[in-house]
Amino acid sequence: MEFAQPEEKRLEVRKQFPDVYFPMPILEPLWYGRRPNNRVPETMAIIDQTNGKVLSIVSNQYKLVRYEDVVVMVNDITSKIDGYGKIELVPRSFAEGARFKIQLKFPEMQKSVNKLDNIIPKLDVFTSLDFKYKLMGRFGAFRLLCTNGMGVWELFKQFARKHLLSLQLDDLQSTIQEGLSGFQQQVVEWKHWSETVIPLELYNNVWQTLPFSAHEKEKIEVLPEISKNLTLKAAMEQKTLTVWDFSNVLTQANSHILRSEVRQIDLEPLIASEMEKLYHAISMAH
Repeated sequence: MEFAQPEEKRLEVRKQFPDVYFPMPILEPLWYGRRPNNRVPETMAIIDQTNGKVLSIVSNQYKLVRYEDVVVMVNDITSKIDGYGKIELVPRSFAEGARFKIQLKFPEMQKSVNKLDNIIPKLDVFTSLDFKYKLMGRFGAFRLLCTNGMGVWELFKQFARKHLLSLQLDDLQSTIQEGLSGFQQQVVEWKHWSETVIPLELYNNVWQTLPFSAHEKEKIEVLPEISKNLTLKAAMEQKTLTVWDFSNVLTQANSHILRSEVRQIDLEPLIASEMEKLYHAISMAH
């Protein structure tokens, strides 16, 4: 499936999502010198026509991909996938239009980790015009109780493709289906997390590797876990803090306290990875 879409389809996307900023990127040559009469060879600039912002410097062989085209592609893919119920598509641009995310939610695949927590799988599709992200996807879960985003790396698949016009519809469709097939297995592991109490020594050790500053740690430790209304400190004093509770507080902080969306996206898989390591460390100790 080719990315490039007719302009009328792009217009339909912008009308469908009026609150999303879609830049109008174009490729322009680069010049140097006091007078712009010397062109930089084999190099172009990606410029947003809306505001004149230079988004990136690229090779003259680069094929420009519009965000609207990616939305059309992903929408076409999800419309052909059966067996998962209605799929919600939520696009968002950030970093002044330089980066773009489409979040796919699967509300009819809801599962329970415990009596208090219901979750659904999600897939975030990323692309960018500043080369922070190549076209890639990240599976995770969405905690319905407090809308935390949870990154999953152990049991869900991830995919990545360069910005190529030849990206095939079947590649993405099969990847989504393969990734979602592991959701139930991941839920079983999370149930184990919810039954695994964290020893004090391992709790203190994990903070050494978590991607938060000392100041952020202080704020997170007094943040109540939304389902139990206990802070991390209180739960540790009561010896009731589980890996699931700890993970929820960290993702809660990441989703609702940190102001940088770029950092939120970067931290989501790091938090998931550290919680996986913590769970396995406790399991090995027993």
